[in-house]
Amino acid sequence: MLPILKIIAILFAITYALRLVNAQSDLMVIAGLAIIGAAIYLFFVELNKMITHLKSKL
Repeated sequence: MLPILKIIAILFAITYALRLVNAQSDLMVIAGLAIIGAAIYLFFVELNKMITHLKSKL
């Protein structure tokens, strides 16, 4: 259950960061892109953990 909650939190972070990307300030755009990049990285790390856990169960 916890990995699913982490993935949902990552999706919320990406949704918020997309608002920053649409901002007019360059600093806000860069911050939004950084948040999106970090969130995508964490998503794939969590997905890899879930797949490894499922493989070990089988």
